[in-house]
Amino acid sequence: MCLKGIQEGIKVKFLDSEQRKQVGFSFIIDNLEALTAFGIEEKKNIRPFKSSEENKLRNELNNIELMLHGLKGNKQALGEIERVFCKVKDVRNTVKRCSENITLDEVELYEIKYFSILIEELKEAYNLLNIDIKTIKFNSLNEVMDILDPEGKKISTYYIYDSYSEALKNIRTEKRRLEELIYKESNDENIKLLKSKRLNTVLLEEAEELKIRRQLTERLSGYVLILMENINSIGKLDFLIAKAKLTLKYNAEKPVIEDSMEIRFKEMTNPEVSEYLARKNKIFTPLTIELNKGTTVITGANMGGKSIALKTLVLNLMLGQCGFYVFAKEACFPILNFLYFISDDMQSVSQGLSTFGAEIVKLKEVINSIKKECGFVALDEFARGTNPKEGYYLVKSLCKYLNTQTSISLISTHYDGVADDTMTHYQVVGLKNMNFNLLKTKIDLNKMKSVDIIQEHMEYRLEKTSVKDEVPKDALNISVLLGLQEEVIDMAKKYYGED
Repeated sequence: MCLKGIQEGIKVKFLDSEQRKQVGFSFIIDNLEALTAFGIEEKKNIRPFKSSEENKLRNELNNIELMLHGLKGNKQALGEIERVFCKVKDVRNTVKRCSENITLDEVELYEIKYFSILIEELKEAYNLLNIDIKTIKFNSLNEVMDILDPEGKKISTYYIYDSYSEALKNIRTEKRRLEELIYKESNDENIKLLKSKRLNTVLLEEAEELKIRRQLTERLSGYVLILMENINSIGKLDFLIAKAKLTLKYNAEKPVIEDSMEIRFKEMTNPEVSEYLARKNKIFTPLTIELNKGTTVITGANMGGKSIALKTLVLNLMLGQCGFYVFAKEACFPILNFLYFISDDMQSVSQGLSTFGAEIVKLKEVINSIKKECGFVALDEFARGTNPKEGYYLVKSLCKYLNTQTSISLISTHYDGVADDTMTHYQVVGLKNMNFNLLKTKIDLNKMKSVDIIQEHMEYRLEKTSVKDEVPKDALNISVLLGLQEEVIDMAKKYYGED
């Protein structure tokens, strides 16, 4: 399989681009403030760590911890590092040409000289952090500077110095002499003759400069590996600082990587949703959940936040698999071989399939993966797009099947009775603890704000319950609160009573 195909396969097993946007992963990545072309490249190449890369994942999390310690201890160093980052240009193409022994021009020689100056500044600033990260090492480019700055002036300009060649020095001396004569001469014929001589001298100068540039390129080609190591270190440092700043911005925490198939999050949040709610003067309710292999079911009425709960969990698992701190007070999980999220707003719907058809196509892929390896799958209101009776049977069957597997599955549903005693069952608290009559009075006094009032009093916390507990009848309560006609409500109550 080609590289592109492999990368697409990773994305599908760990959310496609649309799903990454839905759960808030793209929002987080957009908030990573990489400042250099090399850091941006690291950002583009974010991918989940494989199960065989457990040590690499642990090292990455430890590196974030070290960086946080360094940044907190020396904010001046961060300012110096970022100052240098803002000056760093992408010299990879120049270095590549040098490695291929393609003669560099003066601009490219200047780029390498200036890059070498910045590396020395960056080394000094990075050392102020007083941390040791194995993947970041800045090698001195003093020898490169000696080649490109033979006069030792250490200024950020460049030209082909006279000191490179006695022949060049003599040619330029002759050129200047001719230019002085041209300036003083008044006879047109003599001026013409002098200009002709100067042109020949310029051609000699250019030929000598080309010869020198070839020699310089050949000498610099011996430092390509060191240049690339410094480029890679800049990218890793830039990216790691961006991760650390993101961690500080959202008060994220280092997760624990488990060997067993257990997932635990305490007071987990979703920054994108939190910021959206904050603009409306509302607060995101942190979520706490524990999952083991097999099936866990979340029930609750519409408007209860089940979808947000699933997206928040998927977001944090995805971040953790990619070597980020997570948005929770505490977190632990294993390295997953896949992470699927099935909801009714998948891309397949726009490709001509019905919602239910798209879910089934994706579910086939999920089950094939589950049979081969361990991972996590979240299904948000699965089978909502088919008739309720069939939907109930399908969800119940799916819960039972997934419960026999070693992977972890989380299913949100509004169906009663799909979980059995062998499964973990959570409910969104919803309006369960609310004084219904008091809430109705508040809405009657301000009917234009009825939905907002309900949302303000909706409790989005998850609580572990018995599988015998029915789904709260918040749908009926919400219908009453929103003023649905009494004759319809009365009929509904009659059917509720019969059930």
